[in-house]
Amino acid sequence: MKKNLIRISILIIIAFIGINYFKGNDEPSYGLVVNGKTIDVIDMHLHTGTWDALTEPYKERYSERVPKPFKFLMSSLLGNGLTSEGILKQMDNAGIRRAGIFAVYSPDTTGNASNEFLNQQIKNHPERMFGFFSIRTDYWNINKDKELKKLENDLLKFKSFGIKLAHAHQQMRLDDKRFDGIYEIAGRLGKPIYIHTGTSPNPYTRREPPYVDPVYLEESIKKYPQTKFILGHSGYDSYNIELTYLNSCIALVKKYSNVYLEPGALGARKAEAILPEYLSIIKKNNLIDKVIYGSDGPQFPGYTKSHLNRFADAMQEVNYTTEEMEMLLGKNFESLFDL
Repeated sequence: MKKNLIRISILIIIAFIGINYFKGNDEPSYGLVVNGKTIDVIDMHLHTGTWDALTEPYKERYSERVPKPFKFLMSSLLGNGLTSEGILKQMDNAGIRRAGIFAVYSPDTTGNASNEFLNQQIKNHPERMFGFFSIRTDYWNINKDKELKKLENDLLKFKSFGIKLAHAHQQMRLDDKRFDGIYEIAGRLGKPIYIHTGTSPNPYTRREPPYVDPVYLEESIKKYPQTKFILGHSGYDSYNIELTYLNSCIALVKKYSNVYLEPGALGARKAEAILPEYLSIIKKNNLIDKVIYGSDGPQFPGYTKSHLNRFADAMQEVNYTTEEMEMLLGKNFESLFDL
């Protein structure tokens, strides 16, 4: 009996992987239909990478998603999902035509997805996958000039859309002026910079306010008015599942014209209860035109689609108009990135 249950479980998991990553060759249908109108969706926050490049603690956290006997499948499941093929399948499954794809350098927390690897994944899909490249900061006092030069070269040669930073993952205080050179490059080259704000449940990320509360970034925002700052996750406290730093984000958006918000992970299942509150606060403060949709996917099969569906349902629940949904889910990205 026990062996039969194991066999059945394996078949279910294999079928689940197959359905989500290798499903038919039918032409995908893009867009989200709202009140009879098709809205074109752009998800600005998807990740690439490899299983081998993840840190061991992060692999353990990801492996919690499957029963212990089947953890050996995680390498294939996650690895396939982070390639261009896997990401495009998730986008197609969700009806998302275009997306931003992130490089990551966080060797102490989640692992690395280098600028070179990101370029390899997206270079054949320029009409669908937009690159946000990053920079190593773990030996900053030694390699600062070298890394800044590499970042600038990468942004130009890879035809980047923007820059991705995650202070809590990269062990960088938001008020550390040593990193102002990154913001200067972003402004000078006209590359909006996405900055992770709020906490993360991932191992070894910093949770103290100077690493997660965007109020600590204010002096740099003021210093570089030509730089477009996107406050990722809108200050969502993912560790405690609360909107802890949203007020800081809203204050900065209202005060500075070069600040925007992104709501990644607020459409995840565990944030479902607070998502309507977040969207209501955004609408009440007349900030819908300053929010750029992102999911923080692909994470696991079906996540990109389920995040979008929860988001769309919650927007309708709190009385967003079709036009407001269209702005948040796509047009704001088009406007900021001149598409």
